[in-house]
Amino acid sequence: MNRRVFVVVNVVVFFVTSAAVTWAADPPADRVLALYFHRTERCPTCLKMGTYAEEAVTKGFEKRVKDGTVEFRFVDFEIEKNAKLVKAYKITGPALIVAKVADNKVQARKDLKEIWTKVRGEKSEFLQYVRENVEAYLAK
Repeated sequence: MNRRVFVVVNVVVFFVTSAAVTWAADPPADRVLALYFHRTERCPTCLKMGTYAEEAVTKGFEKRVKDGTVEFRFVDFEIEKNAKLVKAYKITGPALIVAKVADNKVQARKDLKEIWTKVRGEKSEFLQYVRENVEAYLAK
């Protein structure tokens, strides 16, 4: 009986937390994108980077995520439907790209390459690094 309750609680928590991130139905023409490109199968480090990146954006910019002026997406760069994004951002491996969109066109972008070293250190430093880069594009 206790095991069933545990499983049900975990399923409910999963769906509630998954539903917490909502996207604007019609995103604003001016916004900042954070795109975490990953392989279909991910190693523990890549899973950790994705989780940290998502947390940095969705919790650090919660109001802006809700209104669509900041957006976080996971993008599997190995599947065909994402080929245009992969080509546009010149993705060759796992990467976190932050992009400034103005008038629905990417005006500037940055590959946050330091995620590879920051993920091995303190989580707070990783989160701060991502947030500072998102904030820099919000200020432009």
